[in-house]
Amino acid sequence: MTAEEPAKPFVHDVSGLEAGLLEAVAKAAPLLEPESLCLLRRNPIADEECPEVSDVDIVSIWERPEECPERMTVEVPSGRVFVDILWVPVSKMLDPVDAASYKILVHLLLESETVWMRTPELINPIIENIKLNAYEKPVWERRLGQQLQFGDAAFQEARKNLDFPPAALFFLQTAHAYYLMALADCLKESTMGLVSRPMQKLRTMAGRTGSGLEPLIGANLHLGSDPSASVEALERVHRRVSARCSDRNPKGVSGRTQAHYVYSLSPLELEYRKAVANALIRRGDMANANFYIRFWAYSLSRCPVVLEDARLGRNPSFYVPFAGFRESLRVACPEIVEDMELILGGQVTKAEAEESVAGTVEFRRRVTDQILGRGLSPASRSVLAGAEGMES
Repeated sequence: MTAEEPAKPFVHDVSGLEAGLLEAVAKAAPLLEPESLCLLRRNPIADEECPEVSDVDIVSIWERPEECPERMTVEVPSGRVFVDILWVPVSKMLDPVDAASYKILVHLLLESETVWMRTPELINPIIENIKLNAYEKPVWERRLGQQLQFGDAAFQEARKNLDFPPAALFFLQTAHAYYLMALADCLKESTMGLVSRPMQKLRTMAGRTGSGLEPLIGANLHLGSDPSASVEALERVHRRVSARCSDRNPKGVSGRTQAHYVYSLSPLELEYRKAVANALIRRGDMANANFYIRFWAYSLSRCPVVLEDARLGRNPSFYVPFAGFRESLRVACPEIVEDMELILGGQVTKAEAEESVAGTVEFRRRVTDQILGRGLSPASRSVLAGAEGMES
């Protein structure tokens, strides 16, 4: 399969894109207001790296207890616009220090503009107090520590999955993303998009730090191949997972897990993800395209596993596995194992995966050196001591 044009109707007129996106916000806001206390939209509104597939990112603060992602579209004169909504519980924002300490919430607020508030006299102080705490040193260091710890947890998952090297490579990808989030945070750069499409921001940060991170991440994660075949495999994975997961309301899971489950299965979400992946391939940005497709494929692969875990009474998290990647899929959805192997890195050997583990240790070391060199001491237990034995 070659990179195709995004499915129509879509926003193609880049010169008028921002106006169209602002119109989309105006169309979406009234649909969201009944459940919202406040609506914020991403600033800048257009995707600076890949404007031809810009969607509208909206944060909605609401009174329900759990985070929830949602995808919708609205029609504007220039065409159909995709809208991505993250519903954020106001209860998680009432303590400004805790809220500013958590890994991305403060950045969502710092990088957004208010669209609408139900009661500004109540909501504005909550948001402003979080922003005011963003770079207080103890809060900042705690947040950096959390970002590194998320990376370390993914690193440990990679080591557990060395029997299936493509899965190990994916978890190392996630570790790199969270380490980059900590680096971006310490540099006061945007942290948005680093989990799924980090390469342009990495290049900017590498230029500022001279840390040589770009060639290292490419070598560690095998990002250079053309992922066009992975887009076709992604469609097969979605088709097969959807057949397995006809139950869109799994019992025995949290509201947050169910929301991510439904979001990941959505045909609308698949359409948007394919459009972005194909746009990146057309641009020749194979590293970002591979990163993006692998992240989305993992999300899809979790749906049948979550369904099976819920059936067994485990109350699963959506993203965090109980068992090894291949083992879980062989039980929950064996028909996608081959395609997931292709998407996550293809014929990667165990020796190559172990080299990537060692390279990830070096990547983390370079990131933490940058953070420490700026006088910040993130509260984080180092992953290096446990990993150095594997390097030898």
